[in-house]
Amino acid sequence: MTSSPLIELIREKLDIVDVVREYVPALKKAGRNYKANCPFHNEKTPSFTVNPDKQIYFCFGCSEGGDVFKFVMNIEGLTFPEAARKLALKAGVEYGDERTHAMTEADKERLELKKLLKAAAAFYHKELFSPGGEKAKLYLGERRLSKATVERFELGWAPAGGKALMNELKAKGWSRDLALKAGLITEREGGLVADTFRGRIMFPIRNQSGETVAFGGRVLDPEGIPKYLNSPETVLFSKRRTLYGIHEALPQIRKSGRLLLLEGYMDVIGAHQHGIDWAVAPLGTNLTVEHAGIVRRYAKDTVVMFDDDRAGVQASVKAANVFMESGLYVRLASIGGGLDPDEFLNEHGREEFEKKLDSAADPLDFQLNLLFKDPKNPPSSQDKAKAIGDLLETVARQNDEILKSEWIKSIAAHFGVDQSSALKELRKAALALPQEKTKPQADPARGIPQLEKDFLQLLLQYPALLDQSTGLDPEDFSHPMARKLFLALQALPAERRAKAAPLLAEQFPEDSALILGLAVTDFSSGTAPAPAAAQEIRKLRRKSLQRRVKELQSLQHMDPQQFQEYSRLMSELKSSAKDL
Repeated sequence: MTSSPLIELIREKLDIVDVVREYVPALKKAGRNYKANCPFHNEKTPSFTVNPDKQIYFCFGCSEGGDVFKFVMNIEGLTFPEAARKLALKAGVEYGDERTHAMTEADKERLELKKLLKAAAAFYHKELFSPGGEKAKLYLGERRLSKATVERFELGWAPAGGKALMNELKAKGWSRDLALKAGLITEREGGLVADTFRGRIMFPIRNQSGETVAFGGRVLDPEGIPKYLNSPETVLFSKRRTLYGIHEALPQIRKSGRLLLLEGYMDVIGAHQHGIDWAVAPLGTNLTVEHAGIVRRYAKDTVVMFDDDRAGVQASVKAANVFMESGLYVRLASIGGGLDPDEFLNEHGREEFEKKLDSAADPLDFQLNLLFKDPKNPPSSQDKAKAIGDLLETVARQNDEILKSEWIKSIAAHFGVDQSSALKELRKAALALPQEKTKPQADPARGIPQLEKDFLQLLLQYPALLDQSTGLDPEDFSHPMARKLFLALQALPAERRAKAAPLLAEQFPEDSALILGLAVTDFSSGTAPAPAAAQEIRKLRRKSLQRRVKELQSLQHMDPQQFQEYSRLMSELKSSAKDL
C-alpha cells in the first residue's frame, strides 16, 4: 500500500464511507459495514461492502476492492498521483509537486495520453476560429449555439487536409506512437498515417473529472460518411462506459438526483445552453449495462428522450429495458412534431420542454400510447395479439413484482383480455428472453480448511491478536495460502498492523480477493475475539500435531529420533485434549 507522510495525512483526514457515498449515494449501514449495489458491475443484490474500521471496500460479486485511493482510481480511471491529488484537495491538504508514488509505465503513458488529448482539443478549438473553420462556425450559428456554449464545451474544427493535427503534434514533440494510441492519427497500408478526424466539427469527450479522453466528429459535407465518427477504443476511452456531457451535468445530477438521457452531442449541448444542465447522451451506441451502472450511482429520477423518429422510439424502448434489467426505474418522454430536443428548445424554450419531461410515461404506458392511433384502421385480433406479445417482453424485464402486476392489469384492460391469459403469455415471454450468462465467482478461499480461514479472518480484523499467536509455527497451517498469509502477517511491523488487510492485498494482488473478503466479512463467532483466537490457536496446534503423528505412523520403520518425536507428540496431544 503506497505510503508517505502526505498520503497518510490524506488517509487520516478522509473517511472512505464519505468518499464512496459521493459516487454511490445508495450506500447504507449494514452491521459494522456499509453496503450497496456495486458501481463496478451490474448486480441486483448488494454485494459491494465498505468497512469503515479498516477503511477498505470489497465487492463479493466482482472481487474489486482496496482502499480509498484505489476506489477513486478505479471509478474515475485515474493514476495514483491523479487520485492522490484529487483526494488531497478534498482533504484540504497541500499536495504540491511532491512525488509520493513511483509511477508505473502504464501510469506514465496514461498521463501522457491525457496531455496529448488536451493539446489536440486546444488545436481543434483554435482551428474553429481560424479562416478554415468559417463553415463550421456558420453551422454552429445555425444551430443557435452561443459563443459561451462553444467555449464551455470546447467545440472545434478538424481541417480537411488530413495532416494538420499530425504536423502540429510533430512540431510540438509528440511521438507518432502516442498519437496512434490516442486514436488521433490512423495508420494506413504501407505505414502511412493521417489524421483520424478530417473536415469535421469536433466534440471533446470528457470523463467525470473533466479530462478529454476522446473525440466525436460531425462531418459537414452532406456526402461524407459516417455522419458522426468517434475515437477508437483506448486505455482511456470505452464507448460502453462513457456518457457525453457527464462532467458538465454531474454537479446538477448530484444535487437534484435526476438525469436526462438524450440521443446525441447537439441535443446535450443545446439542453445545457437552455439550463437543462442534467442532460447526457450515449456515444452513438445503444445504452449498455455499464451506462446504467453510471446512472445508478447518481440519479433516482431518469428520463429518456430520444429523437421522435422510428429509430429513436425503438432506441428509447431498448434503453428502458436496459435500465429495468439493471433494477432502475425510468420514464420515457416524447417531443412530438418531428423536432430534435435542441430544435424544440430553440423554438419553444425551456418551460415548454420541461412540460414534456413532466409528462414522461413509464415504459409500458409509453408503448401503449404508440399503438393503433388511427381510429379508421382498427387492429385485427392478430394485431392485438402481436402487440400484447411485444408489450409482455417489456413486462418480463421489469424486476419490480408490484409494477409487473399493475402492468398486466393495464394490458388486460387496454385490450379487453383476461388477466389470467396475459399472465400465461408473460411466463412464455420471460422464458423466451435471452438469459444473462454470468460466470460463477470462484471462491478465493476454496481449499483452505475452515479453521485456518477463521483464524486468518480474526487476525485480519483484529491484528493485535498476532501477539497471542507467537506459539504458532507457519507449519501449523496445512494450506500453503494460509501459511503464506500468516508469515506475511507476522512480518508486519507492529505500527503497521492496523492496516494489515490493505497492505497484504497490495503485497499479494493475486490473493487480494481472499484477503479483503476475509477482512470485511462480519466476525460471526459468539465469543469475543481474544478468547476465540486463543481457542483457535489451540485447535490449530492440535490439528498440526495430529498431521505429524499420521506422517510418522505411515512410516514402515521409525528410527530412534523419529520414535522419540512420536512419543513426545502423543504426550502433547493427550495434554492438549484437556484444553479443548
